[in-house]
Order: sequence, then structure tokens, then C-alpha cells
Amino acid sequence: MARAYPLTDLVKLVRAYGVLAGTSDMERVIAGTLSRQWIAKEVEHFVPLSSLPPALFKTLRGRDLLAAELYANQDIDPDTIVPDELDIRLAGKNRMINTNRLPKLEPTIHQAVLAANMLLGVRLYGSHGQGTRTMTHDIIVATMLQDSYGKAHRYSAFSSHDNEVVDDTYLFTWFGDSVAKLVIAINAYLLAFNAAIDNETDVPAPPSAEIATAVAAIQASRLRLVARAAGDQVISFMDEGMRAEVSCLGVDCASDFPERPILEKHYRMTVEAFKLPGVDHYALREPLRNTLLMAVRDVLEDPAKRERLSGRRGKAVHEVHINLPVMEYFVASEAPNSIEAVHIASLEMMRSLEKGRRKSLSTMAAHAFRISAIAERVLGRALEPLIVTLAMLHDVVEDGSMRVTGYGHSLRKIQFRFGGPIAAMVSELTDSTVHSAGASKAKLTLQQPHLLLPQAQYNVGRFTDMTVKATEAEVPYTLAGIVIKLLDTVVSLEEGIRDPELMSGHWRHSGARIYWAQRDRGSIVNPLIERLLIEINASEVDPKYSTRPHHVNVVRLRAGSAILETVLTYQDMYATQNLAILAHEYNLDALQRETLISLFYDKNVNEEQFSERVLHDLLDDRGLDASLKSGRLPCIGYTTLYAKDATGDSPRSEQTFVEYRASALRRQEIRRELHLDTTEKLTALTLRQEQVLRMFDLSVPMPMDHGETLTEEDLPRRAGGSG
Repeated sequence: MARAYPLTDLVKLVRAYGVLAGTSDMERVIAGTLSRQWIAKEVEHFVPLSSLPPALFKTLRGRDLLAAELYANQDIDPDTIVPDELDIRLAGKNRMINTNRLPKLEPTIHQAVLAANMLLGVRLYGSHGQGTRTMTHDIIVATMLQDSYGKAHRYSAFSSHDNEVVDDTYLFTWFGDSVAKLVIAINAYLLAFNAAIDNETDVPAPPSAEIATAVAAIQASRLRLVARAAGDQVISFMDEGMRAEVSCLGVDCASDFPERPILEKHYRMTVEAFKLPGVDHYALREPLRNTLLMAVRDVLEDPAKRERLSGRRGKAVHEVHINLPVMEYFVASEAPNSIEAVHIASLEMMRSLEKGRRKSLSTMAAHAFRISAIAERVLGRALEPLIVTLAMLHDVVEDGSMRVTGYGHSLRKIQFRFGGPIAAMVSELTDSTVHSAGASKAKLTLQQPHLLLPQAQYNVGRFTDMTVKATEAEVPYTLAGIVIKLLDTVVSLEEGIRDPELMSGHWRHSGARIYWAQRDRGSIVNPLIERLLIEINASEVDPKYSTRPHHVNVVRLRAGSAILETVLTYQDMYATQNLAILAHEYNLDALQRETLISLFYDKNVNEEQFSERVLHDLLDDRGLDASLKSGRLPCIGYTTLYAKDATGDSPRSEQTFVEYRASALRRQEIRRELHLDTTEKLTALTLRQEQVLRMFDLSVPMPMDHGETLTEEDLPRRAGGSG
């Protein structure tokens, strides 16, 4: 297959990340594929400490939570806490807990991350420490893809009816012959191995030592995920609906130890896999046998030891991770722009954010993997390992903090693990406690006479002793920081577009979404878009641009143009969905909604005309009153045309929506400047916007024409109240 750029090891790895995000994020260890409604219950939100199930506080994780919340100023041993002796309902009534601090079943994406890092350790340190070069990067990628083989790829299309399947054709097309053949070979042997274990027959000989080692890594990584679930006792404090679904999938939730049969099975399979001829001993069998297998065996003999598998120091987590050769021996600070650093960053992200769930249906791992996949698509030849490493680590400090996930990550830990330069780049992308710092930093970036390359700014290539702190407002973004910020925004927009029926609270309505897009994220992203545009335009009009001291090379400029096109496209799709939500809030019919969208994007409609035809005529508050009356809109402050704290007699607050439209019209101008306004590209954009509307209509039915369903009595004009 002809490609615009080489199918390198990095490209194949990043594509594998994208496939994993699209196929395995809805799957959980033990339970397998779960419903979207089940997954939606894990979405990040805040709950009172007093509302958490008592069963949670009987676990190590639960006691850790009590120690952090009720004894924050004391260095107390959580094991000394007796939950039954505490009045948790009273003490925790006003303490709000981020649900990302609560234990959850891990997604099977984590299995692929673990297996990849295990095999990377074999490649670098196997064969008695000499390294096993026959453990190629292709084998590592093929091993990662095992759980995706034969599944539908969620991100291959907006509609589930159009999703591609990760079959042989897909693998050969996107990963090349070597990886595709290895996926098929590993899968075939894995099926035979599993059948032999299940039927208690002789295990067939593996095709090669490398495939034997790959199967051992797969089985060990699965066991690690099951062991953590057993240690955390997650099933014991699920709600009734979640337990019912897991029960239907074959888990005995009524048992005192529901994970035990699965733990026994995976323990047995891992032991047998480690016996396969050719499995590397030094870098795989020994470190896992002396940590994970030993701990699980003890638990199976004495279930009271389950807690040893849990927690930040748990034998099924911490000891396994720190004893992997890549964590023990590889010095990422000496090779920050390497594929090995990418793998280790994925492991650091996974172990720090394993409980984290985004406001969409995405896990933290899938979010980072999706950013990487889009980076590969838009950057092409400009893709570097450093960019992927930043994609893996960009949320680790912010979302791995004590208050968010309870992990207690920090920039200092990133500096220790990956070196000063990478820590400094992560600090660029970590929100500080000052809400306006990101916007100030973006404005400063726009004012710079040239783009800052991270290699120059942070002296990448050597460990530097530098002070790093989150989002310093007085320091502009580097080019790498701009790239990750923009791609992070693309993925966040995509997450908001894909599941409209599962949006909840403020995020189900136009107010929060448009404010976030325009004032919150927009205050950071829009200046960065303009700064990239300045650089691209300068390269085209200045014949001496390539001789400038701080010029950007042609490959990166092309990538910058591709990034801008991608960001603009997703911003328009998100805006279109927001307009559909606004139309729904105002009870507009299909024709009225079409008019709203058309006038919003029409550059020939000036502000005065837009105000008269849209704000006053189409978006008449009589329709809003009907939504409030029916409960479709919980309160008036949820819509974009009123302030968040508005009451029935509050005046409209239209400025954010007017600015939002101005940003949409500016995107049209940028397309013209970048020559992206061709008939072909504009038609493609229109088709994608129509897809977004169709998806929205399937989840949120449009009302019929007002003349058929509503009367003047139904639509009282606002007169000091909400009707």
C-alpha cells in the first residue's frame, strides 16, 4: 500500500494506541464488554463522602479515603481506622469526593500497555541481560492488538453502523504485512493454548520463542488486572444495576469473593504460559513470578490476604510495575525522544490514572491514546516520540493529584522519572490553581515574534536541574505544547459530540458547552490557532523565511496546517451540535433549526440582522418557557442565553453566544487564508455536520411543528417568572 510517509515503528505503535481506544475502552477486566449505561455510571462527578457504600470503607482503598478526608492533618495509619466506630454520614455529609478516587474495574486497554512494557523489557534486557533483538517492535505491537482483533473500531466513523472491523484486511492495510501476520499467528496460538488449558489437554508447542514470550506477557497482564480487581473488591460496592449486569455476564456477585474463580483461572493460565519453551526468564518470568504470582497464590490459599493486592503499594500493582525491567533499568531522561520513552510514559499514565474517567465515556488511557492517534494522522512525517510521550503524560499530574484520583502525582515525580525537559513540557500542559493562567499563557504565545521549539526552550537531550511548576502564565507555550493543547481540544470536542444521549447535568445543555468552547477552552485555543496561522502565512509571503534564526521547517509547517484544519473541523461540528441542543431547548422544529444553523454560519448576515432574526425571532422565550414547564430544561441558567445563576426574572446574557458566532465566522476566514475552502473540503465538512445532526436526532427526538403541538396557552410570555 502506498503511503505518504514511512510506516515506522512509532507510527505502528501510535496506530495501535488508536485501535485500542476504539475497540477496548468499553471492556472491563472480569466482566468483558459492558453497556454504555454501565460505563456512564463511572463518569467523573462529585458525591458526598457520606453517600458512599459502607462496603467501600471496609477495604484498604476505602480506609485510605477516610484517612485523607477525616484525618487530613494527622499522619494516621489507615489500618487503625474502624469504619463502624465512625459516624461517616455525619462527618462526611459536606465533604464532596471526586468519583475518580474510587476503585473501578480497569479497562482492557491497560492489559495491552502492561504486555507491551513487559515485552519491551525482554527486548532491552532479556537473554540474561543482553537484550533480545528478535523481540521486535512488530511483535510488541501485534501483542497489543490481540484484544482488538475482530472487533468494531468505535472511532473509525461517527455512526456505529459504519464502524470498520479490525479484521485481516484492516491490519494489512494500516499496519503492514509483518504486524498483520504476527497478529494472526499469535491469535491462532493463543486460541489453541486457551483451549488446551480449558480442556485440560496437552498444550501445543509455540511457533517460536518470541510468540511464547508474547503469550506469557498477555496472560500475566490479564492476571495483574484481575488481581487488582480482587484486591480492591470493586464488585462488593457496585450499585444494584451494575451488579445485575455483571451477574448476567457470569460473575457470582453474591459470593464473599466473587473474583476468585476468575483469579484462579488466570493464575493457572499464567503459570502454564510461563512453562512454555522459549519464554524469557530474566526479564519476564522471574520478576513476575516473584511478585505477582507469589502474591496471587497466597490470596488463593488465604482470601484474607486480598488487601495485599490493593493500594498504592499493593503487590498486584506497585511491586509488579517497579520490578518490570523497563522501570528498573531504563533511564528515560537519557533518551527522551525515543520509542522506549513512549512505552514507559504509557505505563506511568496507566498506573497513575487507572481510576480516572472523563466526563465523556472515555477512560484516561483512551483519551491519551486518541490524542496520539490523531497526532499521527495530522502530523505525518513531523510525528516524533516526544509528542506521543507528552500525549501520554499531559494529564498525569493534573488528574493524578491527591484530590482528583488520590494518587498524589506531581511534576517532581515526572522530573525524577523522565528528566527536567519532559517535566517542563508536562508543566506547560498542567492547569495551575490560577484559572486564567492558561489563557494568559496563550495570549503571550500569540504575541511572540517566533515559535519556540521545545528542544531550544528545555534543552532536550540532557537531564537538567530545572524548577517546574504548572502553567506559568509568564512563559509562552512551545510548539510541542501548542500541538498537544490543540489535539487535546480536538479529542475533547470529539468526546462531546459522540454520546449526546449520555450527557448529564449542565453538559447536556447549551450553556456549559458553549461557555467552555468559547470562554474556557476557547480562550486558550483560539490564540494558539492564530499564532500558528501567523507562522504559516509568514512562511508563504516572506522569501527569506527559511533563513530566519527561529524558522520552522517545511514538514512541521505542513503539519501545522493539517492541525489547524482538524481543529477548525471539530470546532464546527461541536458548534453544530450545540446549535441543535439550543434549538431543542427552545422547542424549534426541524425547519426552524435549519434556519438557526444557516444564519449562524452566514457571513453575509451582520450582527444587527442576526440579533433580529435569530436572538429575537427564532429564539423566542416562549419556547424556552415550554421547556422549563415540561422539565426538558432543568433551569433557565442551563441555556446559553442566560447566565448560569439566572432566575426567572433575570435579563438575557447573550454576549457569549454572540462571541461564539464571531469565532465561527473567523474560522471561515482562516479556511480561506489557508486555502481550505475548496468545494471538496467544504462538502466534506457539511456531510460531517449532517452526521452530527443525525446522531443527535436519534438520541434526542425533535419536536413537531409548533402549530401541531403547542398553543399560545402552552407558551406564556415571560412576565417576571419562568412560566
